[in-house]
Amino acid sequence: MTSKSDVSVTVPCNSLAPPSYDAISTSTVLADSIWSKLCRWVFPRASLQSKEKCLLCIRAIVSSPDYSPSFVAQTVSACVATLPAAEFSKLLQQLNIEGHTAPYWAIVNNRREALWAFMDFIPDPSLAFYSDLYLACMMVGDNTLFTQLGLNETFKSQYKSLRQFLGCPPDEVQIQELSSGRFVASFCVRMFQKRLRTADAIPIEYLARGRIWTLWVYLDSGRKWVATCQLEEPSLPVEGSNQLRIEAHRKSPDCATPKPLIITSEFSMISAPR
Repeated sequence: MTSKSDVSVTVPCNSLAPPSYDAISTSTVLADSIWSKLCRWVFPRASLQSKEKCLLCIRAIVSSPDYSPSFVAQTVSACVATLPAAEFSKLLQQLNIEGHTAPYWAIVNNRREALWAFMDFIPDPSLAFYSDLYLACMMVGDNTLFTQLGLNETFKSQYKSLRQFLGCPPDEVQIQELSSGRFVASFCVRMFQKRLRTADAIPIEYLARGRIWTLWVYLDSGRKWVATCQLEEPSLPVEGSNQLRIEAHRKSPDCATPKPLIITSEFSMISAPR
């Protein structure tokens, strides 16, 4: 069964080192100049020999004002050819660029080609790494990217495992941001009744208005289902009201559509520890 509901809540060829970042001018250099210098430094006359040089290249990818997507794959490939895969993956997950990971800055600085190039070399992300991505997605307010990275099920792995075991595709959440801090979250929950009866609970995590929320639907001690909305760490506290609107799924086009069930409540929320 599929059900839908709305929730409204008020990096010079002959140089031994690459050029200094302090010397970069954001207004006078050509678009690819720094990248071409960097590429010549990496290939082949001064191949990467250390983690420090590799990190310098990664830093350029996520922070250089002359960012060019066409050089991302080349630079990442040079790093991978120098460091073992496990070491490169570890480097990408360390908080080594202004207190954050390279993928964090790829998200914040809107460098999606770099982000996905990095993620291809992180087969087993750590929870600390995921937490850094959480912060980045909250910073840019992108629920679609939040979902594409699998962050919505990272801390609820047991429910993800059951969903996959049942052959159920991921749920869908669409966010529409309104005025005055309000938003509408529309959910398409697949195999709702089967999952609820099997696990006694279905959590749907999403990002809206710079905060991470979870819509929980669960069975209480009397086997009646309950719906609650929870704010997740590291979201800031918030006060307001929400409205849960549950629309019936029509069996056929000619069937009359029952009136939706609407539940409204006031709340004052602080983020729940994971």
